[in-house]
Amino acid sequence: MRTVGLGIIGLGTVGTGVVKILHSRRAGITERVGGEVRVERFCDKVVSSKPELGIRAGTVSRDYRELLADPKVDVIVELVGGYEPARSIILEALKAGKHVVTANKAVLAKHWDEIIGSAQKAGRLVYFEAAVGGGIPVIQGLNEGLAANRIRRIVGILNGTTNFILSKMSEEGLSFDEALKLAQASGFAESDPTFDVQGIDSAHKLAVLSSIAYGGWVKLSDVYTEGITHVNPLDLELARREFGYGLKLLGISAEHDGLIEARVHPAFLPLSHPFTTVKNEYNAIEIVGDASGDVIFYGKGAGQMPAASAVVSDVIFLARQVIEGTAGKLPTVTYDEHKKLRILDRKDFLSKYYLRFTTKDKPGVLSKISGILGEEGVSISSVYQPMVADRESQRPKSVKGRPRTDPHAAHILLTTHSAPEGHIQKAVQEIDRLPTACAKTVCIRIEEP
Repeated sequence: MRTVGLGIIGLGTVGTGVVKILHSRRAGITERVGGEVRVERFCDKVVSSKPELGIRAGTVSRDYRELLADPKVDVIVELVGGYEPARSIILEALKAGKHVVTANKAVLAKHWDEIIGSAQKAGRLVYFEAAVGGGIPVIQGLNEGLAANRIRRIVGILNGTTNFILSKMSEEGLSFDEALKLAQASGFAESDPTFDVQGIDSAHKLAVLSSIAYGGWVKLSDVYTEGITHVNPLDLELARREFGYGLKLLGISAEHDGLIEARVHPAFLPLSHPFTTVKNEYNAIEIVGDASGDVIFYGKGAGQMPAASAVVSDVIFLARQVIEGTAGKLPTVTYDEHKKLRILDRKDFLSKYYLRFTTKDKPGVLSKISGILGEEGVSISSVYQPMVADRESQRPKSVKGRPRTDPHAAHILLTTHSAPEGHIQKAVQEIDRLPTACAKTVCIRIEEP
């Protein structure tokens, strides 16, 4: 029976989960592959044995190059994370004639052209199902299941940490800081949550999905990225009560006449939208194809076993090709290094908006605000003025040089029809300079089908 040898680099949470599945599902995997999948070597910072998982001290090295040089290793499973040494491991593995499975969205987003291009030139495969959506098979679904389609649009809740935080802020009225502490205590947030709460993790994932969808490299710098640290529970309460909206951190990409739009930011959705029922660590990704229409993928976006499940699935698909002798005959994804995608400028993004103005309660203020919006071509959809001022703890940041709040301040809520972002930003900047302004305007996009 033919054996496919693995070299696993990184025995952290996901790496250990991968070994558990390979160990417990050995017979089933052999049957699916048509041969044995065997872990020949491990690499980790700490050399230790775990006999219950088949990890013997003699098979663990601190130097990943030993795995690359081992002729019994056909596939390198990179589970280190981050940009380096992950990039070097992947590129050196391909150069050494190894196929690669990785769960690393960060290195793929930042070095897509280099990694995918090197794999094609080497005639080797790079699989990365676990890089986006944890256990959700969205990469395979996009790359193979929707291969007959021209992809029009991708919209996704791509980060479980921020979804947990926003769920708690919406349902329990917690502040951002309170919800973050709860997420950390519950194991849904890292001690340093920067990549999650600033939207960077979602941007990595959106860049990977978009690069597959549009056949070129959507760079991380092409993705407009905004996190959730500024979100105020007051706006969640008002938007839900008065307009029927719920807030999610969304990754959105779309093609418009050859221009690629790519953005990550908080956005309000109608409560009737299926995404508003996606809670806590769950992810959901909607992909719109010209033939398929809307397709939604849903499941746990993080966690040891969901991610490990995706990694082992890649190993099975790849091992089957190695045994059949077809691995590397066709690339994992379509990629043309000469194809340069044109990226839509942020000022040309079209969205509806929720705007909350905090102003002095004087006659003519609403007229002045609506006049400025009108001058920028922004049409108002609805207006609401709450009767009770927000609590001190929920008041927004002040306009520079003015008091943090005003005891006689009033809120004015507006929703707009679709407008270019550049026009909205210009109008808001002018409104914030008015002598009646008491705080910076809250500006949140609205996404509706």
